[in-house]
Amino acid sequence: MHFLPYFAKAGWDCHALNWFGHNGSAPHPEVGLLQRGIADVAEEIAHVAGQFKESPVIIAHSMGALAAQKYAECHPVSALVLLTPVVPAEVGGDVIDLPVDPNQPWMPPRFEIARELWLQGLEEDEARTYFEKLCPESPKSVYEATRWTVPIDRVKVSGPILVVSGELDRLTPPATGRSLATFYGADYRYQRGRGHNVLLEPNWRETASIIAAWLSRETGTSNYR
Repeated sequence: MHFLPYFAKAGWDCHALNWFGHNGSAPHPEVGLLQRGIADVAEEIAHVAGQFKESPVIIAHSMGALAAQKYAECHPVSALVLLTPVVPAEVGGDVIDLPVDPNQPWMPPRFEIARELWLQGLEEDEARTYFEKLCPESPKSVYEATRWTVPIDRVKVSGPILVVSGELDRLTPPATGRSLATFYGADYRYQRGRGHNVLLEPNWRETASIIAAWLSRETGTSNYR
């Protein structure tokens, strides 16, 4: 990936969270995949963030951005960067009509659909490489993220917030991102010609530099955990 080495080289103490039950990570010790929701992922963020003295800067993408908001509802953050984020119930948006069976793990769709939704900014070979890394997901989490059912009390969310949207994003389009920024009174950046996965697309460095400049201004340092 690109962001972790980029920000580490810039002097940040960086850590990436691999969710329970995803690509080699151990299963959740208490919650099975079918019952695991966004609030459970927020608890996983708390488990990692609790190992450090400082309140974290969290850079989160898509469904992970919703979990990050849920975490920030209950824990202090130094800053929150939400990239093409899934939004809470209070913001909502058009329903993302992905089929979800609550009794079965949610399986990624075929490559052509996945590329259109998540990987549209990548060359085909690279898109296939990342497609192969997709794994079964909790149907509860997918339902919450595509039907906008997770509430957030914005009064409890502290710290500066940046929302980034991509012009070509069909899952969380710019209008949804702008509504989220308005909801929080957050800063907003619109990236022309970009899709949903602004972390992987060829112009990822532009996104990273925008975030780095914003964090430097908002936190006054480039050395937060």
